[in-house]
Amino acid sequence: MELIVGTYGQRLLLLELGVATFDVLGISAFEAKNTSYLALSPDKRYLFAVSECGDDSGVYSFRVHPYDRLKPLPYGRIERLSEIRGTSPDPCHMVYLPGYFNQCGDPDNGALLTADYSGGTVTLFPVRSGRIDSAVQVVHFEGFGPIASRQGSSHIHQLIPYGNLLLAVDLGTDSIHVLRLFDGTVRPLCDGRLDRSLRLERLFDIPAPAGSGPRHLVFSQDGSHFYVITELSNEILVYAMPDYTAAGDRPVLLQQLPVGSPDFTSQAGGDIQLSPDGRHLYASLRNGGDGLVICEVLSDGSLRHVGFQPTGAHVRDFFFLPEGLPPGEFMAVFCKNARCIQLYRRDAASGELQLTREIPLSFYGEPVHGVVYSR
Repeated sequence: MELIVGTYGQRLLLLELGVATFDVLGISAFEAKNTSYLALSPDKRYLFAVSECGDDSGVYSFRVHPYDRLKPLPYGRIERLSEIRGTSPDPCHMVYLPGYFNQCGDPDNGALLTADYSGGTVTLFPVRSGRIDSAVQVVHFEGFGPIASRQGSSHIHQLIPYGNLLLAVDLGTDSIHVLRLFDGTVRPLCDGRLDRSLRLERLFDIPAPAGSGPRHLVFSQDGSHFYVITELSNEILVYAMPDYTAAGDRPVLLQQLPVGSPDFTSQAGGDIQLSPDGRHLYASLRNGGDGLVICEVLSDGSLRHVGFQPTGAHVRDFFFLPEGLPPGEFMAVFCKNARCIQLYRRDAASGELQLTREIPLSFYGEPVHGVVYSR
């Protein structure tokens, strides 16, 4: 299997790992700055990355070439296609939606959406033939929270599509903004197909508790609930989705589950993920007492705290590997300050995690996110 790794540093990495052992069989490095979040197109031909660099922030797109020992590649396996600088400051998360901005029905076109932390914005970029064009829409959010040092303005940290909606998690204003995805213009093209030009429309906000600082969220498998890890109060918030039988129905906060430790005053929540079977939920804590909180998902969608797995320092992101890579349930954990990737195997009954491999990457920068590449 292959793992593409984004880092805080000057390099984007391609790791070749043994399927059964996770032994590192090869590492290739490609120049790209502070690629703190990555996204692949559904066909895995194109890779997109944010470049989280303050006022010099930007976005990249790359062509990913399948391995072929008979076909030397002048740019290596990952070839840069486009780069845009001077975007809204500090994009830290992104979503790629295929099928938009279709010039003559080109299947390689789509829309790239970034969550801009310091800018407090969501930015929409057209993608044509794998290349990113200049932004066509920037949605600005305003407001603040009670913790002045961290919540002086909007800080968008994550974007989650949900049907024809987009949820934008705002640490700065203790809100989850809900936007509608819709086609702003539809016009015939030269081959008779339609051009779908995506636009964003703000609908309403879902409030989080004051001073909680929502960071990342994940939906339950059936979409009936979603779970939010907070960065400032170190809680998991459980929301129930409405059935929208009445006008103005909104998600309802069902549970606030404290998961932080009072022994670490600077501790901060990070990422949150559900196990593939939906039975367990995991959330990372950083900046002291670092590790993964383990919760059981109960029949009513609420949570029960059942365990904790210490990890390397400062887990920025983590995710479960796709089914069958390798057989079993394995989790890749990106330990930024420890400069390593840890791989854990999950016990499906208890939710417990067992460390199976640690991959040191000190020379290459601080690993913070990754995507699995396999074709």
